[in-house]
Amino acid sequence: MSETLLSQFIREECTPYVRSILLDALSASMTGTAPTRRHFEFNRFEVTLDAKDDIALIEDVLDASDAGMERVQLSELISALQA
Repeated sequence: MSETLLSQFIREECTPYVRSILLDALSASMTGTAPTRRHFEFNRFEVTLDAKDDIALIEDVLDASDAGMERVQLSELISALQA
C-alpha cells in the first residue's frame, strides 16, 4: 500500500512552524474570526483548508496526476498535525 499524501506532507514539511500556521488557521476559520477557505503553499505541497465544507485538500506540486491530490476531513488533518 502506498503512503498517503497526508502522511508524506506530515513527514516532509511539517516543521513546528508549519504545524503552528495550519493549526492557528484552522482554529480561526472554525471560530469565524478568519476566512473559511485558506490556501497555503509550502516547498513541495500546497494545502487548502475549507472549514465550511470540513475538507483539506493536499496537493503535491511535483505530481500533476490525480494521485497528486488528496482530500481529507479537517479532523483527520488536525489529528495528524497534533501527533
